[in-house]
Amino acid sequence: MIYVITRASISNAYPIFAQQGYENPREAMGRIVCANFHLANKPVDIEVPQAVLPDTIFEAVVRIPYDMQLKQVIANGKKGSLNVGAVLIYPRDSN
Repeated sequence: MIYVITRASISNAYPIFAQQGYENPREAMGRIVCANFHLANKPVDIEVPQAVLPDTIFEAVVRIPYDMQLKQVIANGKKGSLNVGAVLIYPRDSN
């Protein structure tokens, strides 16, 4: 399988869910939702193929620069690395 990365764009890491105001800002596991704080408006670099065929697997690379020394309290009460992830929302097929 050959991956061709044809376009890289600069965006801002500000997740859709982070734009909402929560009455109880905690995840199901009890951890405080913190996307508004450590990732808000961080520049990100996204690399995706310019086009893909239907029903094929492709690779998308998302780079979010943040201080790797930052820690958060994890489920067992100890400090661990930040949970960082991305959700890519692509437009629906017009067909």
